[in-house]
Amino acid sequence: MHLDIARVGSNQTIRFAYSELCRYLQLINPDLLIKECVLPEYVDDKAKLWVGISRELDALLPKVEKRELDDGIYIAVKNGTGVITGTNPRSVLIAVYRFLKELGVSWVRPGADGEMLPDALPEEYCVEICEAASYRHRAVCIEGAVSCDHVKNIIDWIPKASMNGYYIQFRVPYTFFERWYRHIDNPYIEGEDVSYEDIAGIMQRLEEEISLRGLMYHTVGHGWTCEPFGIRGLGWDKVEDDLPGSIREKLALVNGKRELWGGVPLNTSLCYSNSEVRELMSNAVLEYCRENPQADYVHVWLADGSNNNCECEKCKEKMPSDYYVMILNEIDRKLTDAGIDTKIVFLMYLDLLWVFEETEIKNPDRFLMMFAPITRSYTKCFTEFDENEKVERAPYVRNKLQLPARVEENVAYLRSWQEKFVGDSVDFDYHLMWDHVYDPGYYKCAEILHKDACGLDKIGLNGLISCQLQRVSLPTGLPMEMMASGLWNKNGVFQTEAKRYFADAFGDDGERAREYLSVLSELFMPQFMRGEMGTKSEEAVQSYRKIDGYVKSFLPVIEENIAKTCGNMRRSWEYLLAHSKLLAPYADMLISAASGEVDEMLERVNVLFDCARRMEWDVHNVFESYEFAVSIYRFFGRVFNVGPDETLP
Repeated sequence: MHLDIARVGSNQTIRFAYSELCRYLQLINPDLLIKECVLPEYVDDKAKLWVGISRELDALLPKVEKRELDDGIYIAVKNGTGVITGTNPRSVLIAVYRFLKELGVSWVRPGADGEMLPDALPEEYCVEICEAASYRHRAVCIEGAVSCDHVKNIIDWIPKASMNGYYIQFRVPYTFFERWYRHIDNPYIEGEDVSYEDIAGIMQRLEEEISLRGLMYHTVGHGWTCEPFGIRGLGWDKVEDDLPGSIREKLALVNGKRELWGGVPLNTSLCYSNSEVRELMSNAVLEYCRENPQADYVHVWLADGSNNNCECEKCKEKMPSDYYVMILNEIDRKLTDAGIDTKIVFLMYLDLLWVFEETEIKNPDRFLMMFAPITRSYTKCFTEFDENEKVERAPYVRNKLQLPARVEENVAYLRSWQEKFVGDSVDFDYHLMWDHVYDPGYYKCAEILHKDACGLDKIGLNGLISCQLQRVSLPTGLPMEMMASGLWNKNGVFQTEAKRYFADAFGDDGERAREYLSVLSELFMPQFMRGEMGTKSEEAVQSYRKIDGYVKSFLPVIEENIAKTCGNMRRSWEYLLAHSKLLAPYADMLISAASGEVDEMLERVNVLFDCARRMEWDVHNVFESYEFAVSIYRFFGRVFNVGPDETLP
């Protein structure tokens, strides 16, 4: 068998898309002969398979608002001839992967062990697709503890899942890489030294991977409230507060003192009524954009703390968001004067949920508004409430704020910003940062994430940036797959998509695996760990007591499939087996918690953590022990206001 495949276009992403198509087709059928050629324009030659962008193909594409930003694909291929094109080079790559999916390829988790290939190419096939993504922004944000390879796996997975962006927080994301390479929380894995310069080198390699795929590239966010003032902000560690007076006078005055908030520069607010503070921040953003033209979106955030805004008489004259908008307008003016078209991302977050009152955003086209509801509950999705119900927003009381938990309250704050800002906007959310730990079956959290993704247009948002762990596919990659699916097609049905995923990942017994994990999600009752059932619950205790027996009853199915499957499908079942080892100690800890036996809970959590840390090396591509522990700590603090005997260094 042979194919005649023509590439149209010289863009590096189109070249990569073309090479990926040829590579996968030959992986599926090693005997396939491919005649490759490169042509400047498409011509009506029905003997070839055309891949790329050409003016002659534009009329075939779906309508989108902005071709360089919005992804649309057109595929019309029959038995090896036809057309694969898209609205931009990235869309061509997405179209190639979508075509391969139609031939039976799937990527059920990031990394090489998530790749599922069919046994052979169909003798006859016809793929006809003309689609545009439901949302413009479909991105993943770095978090957790990661290696270079972990992040490369995610970047590689993004277009395969029809997503289109990646966000690297900080100027240099030292803290995330340090956690992995030093293994600061795991005594069973030997750590290694890693420097700031090492991570800067990794960052350069990752930027090349992002550029190769034509992904929307987001950067920074944290650090603008410390780096321009000579204070290094690499993470959330405490530092010595030995600042000179010239810097200290620029910090927020809180409780009569100007000092680092809790010793953490990233969490420290500034005296934003001070014009010198605003000038230094806006100049720093200008300089960064000049030096980093590869960044499509530069995030400009304020402090990561809350209830610590400046209490000086001048700052109290305006809302914090008014001073924020003043900074944003100054950044826009300087970028415009410099001829720089980089987009700036501003956020609604913590104290900034309360909208500005006296200012206005002068050039909405410069900005992407980002809604970051970090205090929301994930028991309900964004659309599971009555839009006609009047929801009262808490008044702004400086440094005594009541932050919203219910989704309807969070959406009410979003509405107040939407009344004053008419421009591009996106959700920045945390489904896979901490909350997934409270649902070890990953099934209910995947459903909420899918519903949230599908319903973003109903709350006026144009996509999602998922602030999440990169190693978050144990027991499965279902939540990530459902996120990507819902962002591409808002009309998708969760149960249908989930069944397809389990068939791809687990084969003939995929439906049994799906039922097993969905029951686990119910038994673990994540609403208890979210603090929504009080500190004691007999209902939760009874549910947690069923977990060990239920897991043991399913182990023969896992073991049988490990024995009879091969390759990456076997790996899916092996991950289920590894995952099962966490469930008994997890359930034991929760039995103590829901019984109100706090001391016993703190003893049992050490057994759970030890189990997680011992297994991490064998499953490190899909699971991390660092944020697993942090998430449990958050549960302790939220529900019981206590911490365990051990703490993370």
